[in-house]
Amino acid sequence: MGVLEKLRRVGDYVLKRWRSPGDDSYREYKHGRERERKQAERERQNAERFAERKRGKAEREYEYEERYAAERAAEEGQPEAPQDDTSKPE
Repeated sequence: MGVLEKLRRVGDYVLKRWRSPGDDSYREYKHGRERERKQAERERQNAERFAERKRGKAEREYEYEERYAAERAAEEGQPEAPQDDTSKPE
């Protein structure tokens, strides 16, 4: 029974260290890694959202400039349309 007792002690020790709330426990290590992974994922998503907003803003500004430049050119190029004289019967 000496070998089985030693195996039980080793198993108990491993479980105790695995479940311990201490800084050097496996659980703490695992949770720390998970926190780091989630934080990196959030930062990546925030960077993607920021880049998308920046691209959208630049695109809207370009469209705005293009649209109003075309409208200004159209206004400058066309004289005012003659108004119909409604007082003369045809």
